[in-house]
Amino acid sequence: MKIRIFYLLLFITGVMTRETVAQIAWAKYKTGVSVTYDEAIRFYEETAAKEKRSKLYTIGQSDNGRPLHLFVLSPDTIFDREELRKKGYTVLFINNGIHPGEPDGINACIKLVHDYFSDSLPLPEKVVLAIIPVYNIDGMLNTSTFFRSGQNGPREVGFRGNYRNLDLNRDFIKCDSENAKTFNKIYTEWDPDVFVDTHVTDGADYQYVMTLIDSQKDKLHPAITKVMQRTILPYLNIAMNNAGFPMSPYVNVWGEDPSKGMQGFLETPRFASGYSALYNAFPFVTETHMLKPFPLRVDCTYQFLQLIGIACQLYGTTLQEAREKARTIVANEQQEFPITWEHDSSKTDSLFFLGYQAEKKPSKVTGMEILGFETRNAYGQYIPYKNTYRSAITVKKPVAYLVPQAWKEVIERLKLNHIQMQPLQNDSLIRAEVYYIRDYKTSKTPYEGHYLHSQVQTEKDTQFIRCFKGDYLIYCNQPANRYIIETLEPQATDAFFAWGFFDAILQQKEWFSDYLFDETASKILEANPDMKTAFEKKKKEDPAFAQNAWAMYSWIFERSNWHEPTHNRYPVLRLF
Repeated sequence: MKIRIFYLLLFITGVMTRETVAQIAWAKYKTGVSVTYDEAIRFYEETAAKEKRSKLYTIGQSDNGRPLHLFVLSPDTIFDREELRKKGYTVLFINNGIHPGEPDGINACIKLVHDYFSDSLPLPEKVVLAIIPVYNIDGMLNTSTFFRSGQNGPREVGFRGNYRNLDLNRDFIKCDSENAKTFNKIYTEWDPDVFVDTHVTDGADYQYVMTLIDSQKDKLHPAITKVMQRTILPYLNIAMNNAGFPMSPYVNVWGEDPSKGMQGFLETPRFASGYSALYNAFPFVTETHMLKPFPLRVDCTYQFLQLIGIACQLYGTTLQEAREKARTIVANEQQEFPITWEHDSSKTDSLFFLGYQAEKKPSKVTGMEILGFETRNAYGQYIPYKNTYRSAITVKKPVAYLVPQAWKEVIERLKLNHIQMQPLQNDSLIRAEVYYIRDYKTSKTPYEGHYLHSQVQTEKDTQFIRCFKGDYLIYCNQPANRYIIETLEPQATDAFFAWGFFDAILQQKEWFSDYLFDETASKILEANPDMKTAFEKKKKEDPAFAQNAWAMYSWIFERSNWHEPTHNRYPVLRLF
């Protein structure tokens, strides 16, 4: 009898503990305190154990060795993506805690899931909710009261960087972190229709609790942009306003007065929403303002996530049809692909903005003027809004790319994104279009662990290239064509080349001894009159060149058959 009583008490204690932890997890934010990592995961573990309409997956790992969690809420208990697609379900994917010092979404999602399963909030019909409870696990475990300087709560927050000190919201293409590698795999497997990344912003002060980044309209596929601009954004803006949280587009100004106007934000594929846009999803980034109280920010994020779920229910068929149209065109019809974008300053719209009067005051520290905002002087007025971008560089897609198997880091990232690739069955001599890298600029200081290349200039040539069994053919007839092209074209903003994955080709391997090459160089010039004329002209026009023997030998060597053809030759081939 004593043994039975012991186990009964143990069972009751366990139930009480689970209920207490769950209660703390969803209500804690009201006191101005964010949940801990352990509390958040415990909440989802308990919910998945009790609710058959949900599952909690552990997938891959973070850089500190912990698994990444994915919580899926499926009202009709369907957890297979292909079956969901066939039955017309809309998948809403929410990513939280990419910057753990911005924990609003972590807390809001806990409250949202709690309310769905406590029947205080109706579940959207034919909508599946996929949530990463905490993406930057490492950063959330590294807490301090001194991170996020100036932010109005919570009292203790996590660190922006992960265990490798990487900003994970710059890592979606280069995938230096284990987090990003796992995310690429999860994202492309679930292929969400709508993606939301939750954040907190700083910068100028204004009346809004939340500003919103919807993926830049001109770089989205037109089928997606049409539905985004005409249907989804109008619904969200009206519904959030009715909920007491009017929104503005993201305030993309720093150290300036927003009343003078602002420019739309361009998120390239290194960012979460820019990465999502490559897959023709509807991407959003919520940006609550750090000066607003933490509980108010969480409530605002909660309202947005609830309303985006309702939008998925109301317009799910429209969203899916737009995505299917975009995927079909991208895979089969589109021939020209923009790979870099530039702001079109010639086009200006107007935007009604709820701001605070900006005032310049002398700094108590520097004595210089500093811009501040007078919250007693609120205004609502139209301001200039420049949100038009145009393509700067466009490429014609090849029939296929060939990526040599030697570039394993690139192959790994393509596989994580479920890109369809076919290994060559035999060694082959293939006629292909190749790029030579003729010029580029490299950052003087490291950016997220890389010396980033930009302003890349290329020159095309057609050659017969020896390829080997096991090299990978990637045909450009895939819905993921945008990811393929924007990572493999070296001039693209976030191409693998830009992040330094192909830097080995930029170093010359074969050289010469000047005393041995002198006679050869003389014969080369005599045999090539045009080269000799150009050589003499350069000596005449460039005195420094004419006084540098090594530079003159190198000039001739680089234009001779002795110069290795692979120097500066981009190794990814374009096949037509």
